[in-house]
Amino acid sequence: MDKIVVDTNVWVTAGKLAADVETIDELDCVEACIDWTQEFIDGDLRLLVDTDSKVVDEYMNHISKRRYPDSNLNELYTNIWEHIEPINIQFDESGYALLRLTVSFHDPADRKFVALALACDPYAPIYNAADTDWARERQNLEIHGLTVHELCPEYIKNRIK
Repeated sequence: MDKIVVDTNVWVTAGKLAADVETIDELDCVEACIDWTQEFIDGDLRLLVDTDSKVVDEYMNHISKRRYPDSNLNELYTNIWEHIEPINIQFDESGYALLRLTVSFHDPADRKFVALALACDPYAPIYNAADTDWARERQNLEIHGLTVHELCPEYIKNRIK
């Protein structure tokens, strides 16, 4: 089974309602995230999370209850060992993940996703929907052998302008 890391914004975006959406690109992004989450549920990928539950807590705190991703994550937790793999990563005193000295990432809150990806051999790909930091940091991440799969490349491109 391939292992992956998923930024919280993928689940959040999949849970947006039409009233939450401002542009056609954003609507396309919501649809792409809904499609992706269903493929994930039906597939055999393993979602990497930290053993301290910081990622799972973030998912649960940011996902709108009783919307599409909430039901998918609940399904994941019902069959947790089929789709989720906890990995031990280290955190600093502020609660941010520690990265290898040669790897950096500007947004400290997203460092946990980078640390999870780096904890695998080979490195796990990171999935993103709406966060422009991943596109801005792409070259830095690629230098270290990390891959980011953008589920919404047009939406990201238009937000970076």
